[in-house]
Amino acid sequence: MVLLKKRNNIFYYLLLWAPYIAVYQVTNRFHIIEPRYLEFSVIDRLIPFLHWMVPVYVSYLAYVFFFIYRCKDDPDLTRIFLLSHFQLVFCALFFVFFPVAFPVDLFYGRHQGMDVFAAFWRWFDAPANCFPSLHAANSLLVIYLVSKSPVWTGWAKRAMMVWGGLVVFSTMACKQHYAIDIAAGFGVFVFTLLIEPYVERYLQRASGASTH
Repeated sequence: MVLLKKRNNIFYYLLLWAPYIAVYQVTNRFHIIEPRYLEFSVIDRLIPFLHWMVPVYVSYLAYVFFFIYRCKDDPDLTRIFLLSHFQLVFCALFFVFFPVAFPVDLFYGRHQGMDVFAAFWRWFDAPANCFPSLHAANSLLVIYLVSKSPVWTGWAKRAMMVWGGLVVFSTMACKQHYAIDIAAGFGVFVFTLLIEPYVERYLQRASGASTH
């Protein structure tokens, strides 16, 4: 049994999560089934395109890796690693066999200054693996872990939870996801909570083994 080692080096964490990012990028760009577009729901039509929230959406990467960097110890780091990768594997099944795309060009081409962002999305985060929203599932997981962690207290804990909530909302406000994607992402998060006890048992056994 292995525990990941906590280090104060962001490049180390980027390396640990490099396969995660690679799987996300591959399923986003290469499809064995043509991605389908969904009809906008009432919620999708009610939420306007808030282009000023694009930086919040982009901050998802900083949000998750900031939490990872601040993990308390080896079990803390291993916990977020295992749970986030479970979410990735679960979502990747849909990305491969039920790919859903979002028509971002309907929105990004209509606002001055958005062309550069539209180009960025096509390069880094082409919205062709929308369902379920891994953005939402990951952010909800971090919010949950922040709420339990002794590392985060007071205003810092509240700020992290608000930040995560804004990231989740920005997925719809920035027109990267349908509302049903976010609902499905919430479902993935709930499923993750069912897996958590098994991860905790693994961490206990691994921690015990490392002391002998």
